[in-house]
Amino acid sequence: SIPIQFKMDASEYEEMAPDGGAFRSVARQSMLRANIFALECVLVLGVYWHFLVGHVNQRRRDILFLFGIIYMVRLNIMARWLLPRELSTEELTVVVVWICSILASIVVGTALQGAMNNVEVVISFIFYFVGSWLNSWSELQRKWWKARPENKGHCYMLGLFSLSRNINYFGDVVLFGGWAIASGCWWNVWIPVTMAAMFYFYHIPDKEKYLRDRYKSEWPNYVATTKSFIPFLC
Repeated sequence: SIPIQFKMDASEYEEMAPDGGAFRSVARQSMLRANIFALECVLVLGVYWHFLVGHVNQRRRDILFLFGIIYMVRLNIMARWLLPRELSTEELTVVVVWICSILASIVVGTALQGAMNNVEVVISFIFYFVGSWLNSWSELQRKWWKARPENKGHCYMLGLFSLSRNINYFGDVVLFGGWAIASGCWWNVWIPVTMAAMFYFYHIPDKEKYLRDRYKSEWPNYVATTKSFIPFLC
């Protein structure tokens, strides 16, 4: 569990996006959307388990379901405690459908495979948990830093975010790479590849357009010294 309940009041969040139309600029008014998202995650996990049972080797099934549980818990920690903003309609609909398509591909691919060997287990666990750590720990580092009054209005460029401006997104790609490996099906490589392309060509430019305007004095140096997505590469 997270030992600190993170808070950011509406006035501070409005200062982050005074025009009301910037990237992720709607401050949270209630937990309604977060509760809806939690219910969606429970339903998705239930369906995921239903199709894993009876169609997948037990060892592989248990590992794949463990990955699903951890991922959904992380998503809800993000939605309920780490984000000061309201969840968007896109996150309640398109993102959920996207996750369902990934899990469906994993189930279909896994049904064609036998038991996991030890090499698959070790590699998939390394990718999955390193990716999860990159995503969650980077978000926590930034949240703790932003919570300090002297850092208000400044761009966070430390910790894991000193390796990549979007190290949290890179972590998601790595963990889904591990998830795909655990499925034992080679064509599930489409999952991390598609996710990386969506982050690099769509989500990152969208987010960084806002950040460039928000942190006009600090952003140019950050861009010059830190890669956008994959540490030390691009």
